[in-house]
Parts: sequence; C-alpha cells; structure tokens
Amino acid sequence: MKTFSKWVLYVIFLILPLMLLRFVSFISNQMRWEIGSPTMPGYNWFRWSHAYLILGSLFCLALYAPTIFAIVKKSLKPLLITTGLIVLLVIGSIALAIVGRNSYYDQQAKNAEKTFAENPKDSMALERMATAYSEKGDYAKAIELFNKALEITKDPAYVIHDRGSAYAGAQSYDLAIADFTKAMEMKPDQKDFVAQCYNDREVAYFKFGKYQESYNDVMKAMEMGYRVHPGFITALEGKGFKVSR
Repeated sequence: MKTFSKWVLYVIFLILPLMLLRFVSFISNQMRWEIGSPTMPGYNWFRWSHAYLILGSLFCLALYAPTIFAIVKKSLKPLLITTGLIVLLVIGSIALAIVGRNSYYDQQAKNAEKTFAENPKDSMALERMATAYSEKGDYAKAIELFNKALEITKDPAYVIHDRGSAYAGAQSYDLAIADFTKAMEMKPDQKDFVAQCYNDREVAYFKFGKYQESYNDVMKAMEMGYRVHPGFITALEGKGFKVSR
C-alpha cells in the first residue's frame, strides 16, 4: 500500500508542472480578454510577455530530469524540489515580463517626448507618448496627452479611438463607448477600422453591463470579417447569448 501511494504521488508530481503551465496560459488569455482587444490597454504586455512564458516553460520541461531521478531512486524529495523550482520559474518569468514591459514603454515615452520637444506640431509623437503611458497603466496622463494631440492632429479619428482605449483602461466605459462610436462615424468607409471600433466597443459595453449592446457589436464585427476572440464569445454565451462561431 505504501508503494502504491508513492507511485500515485509520482504521477501527481509528473502532471503538476503541465497543469501549472496550462493554468498560466489560461490566465494570460483570460486577463488579455478581461482587458479587451488588441487595441485596448494591456494587450501588448501579454503578447510581449509570451516570450518569457515560453522560456520559463522550456526550463520547466528541463526540470523533469529530477522527477525521473526521483522515480528511479524512489524518493519524494527531488519531486518537491522540482515543483518548487517550477513555481519559482513561472513566477520569475512573469515578473521579468512586467519589469521588461515597464522599461520598454518608459523608453517609448522618452523617445516620443524628445521628438515632440523638437517639433511641437508633431501630433504623432504625442500619440505615441500617450499610448506608452496608457500601456503603463497611467490612463489619466494618457488621456491628457490624447486631448493635446487632438488639438493639432489632422486625422482625429484614430486619436479618438485610442483615447477610447485609455478611457476603457480607466474603467470610464461610458466615455470609451462614446469615443469608439465617434471614431467609427468619422471613417465609415474604412471597413477594417470600423470593425475594430465595433470590437473595442463591444468589450466596453460588456464591462459596462450592457450585454445586449455588446452582443449587437460582436455580430456586426463578425459580419465585417473581424475575428472576435473565442474567450469573449464564451463570456457572452455565459450571459445567455448565442453567438455563431
């Protein structure tokens, strides 16, 4: 009986690393879609951090060696060490991604600020600076910069759209919805842009608790060929809506 119990533990510890990695992947996707779509704040961090998660995963796979050794030696100690190292590597990978992300957008903001200082009429520099602050989570600063960009830009639709993303990040969903709506109305002939606006507005509606409006926007985005993330479709289905995939 004692031997059987040990083998059960061996199997559990063999499966645990894979379960942990799957959990990290699931959380990454869920959080990305909790935040929103590829144009909404936070998305780039998850896309960018995947490299670190993959690197951590490779290390985790390498750590199976002590597990095999544990089975051969019939000892649980290496299994416990292996599990601890795997947990530390996954946490370390995510922490490294956060640090790298902040450093990256800090540099982006500095570069844009320098460009704008050299040319105060460069609205694109202001937009890049605003986007960097938005990605860092400083939505108030981002919105302030987007407002300044609107004063000098010759193509306000994209700035308004991106300001809507910042409003969404700041959980001001009513303002985000208004910006996405205004942006798409300014460029009705640009199908891809309008579809993107529908996609972003659907997330804001969902967060705002307006599920019917969110569903309507999902259907419009899909009709225009936009690929809506399956996780968001699942979220709508959880509210009782039937979405054709």
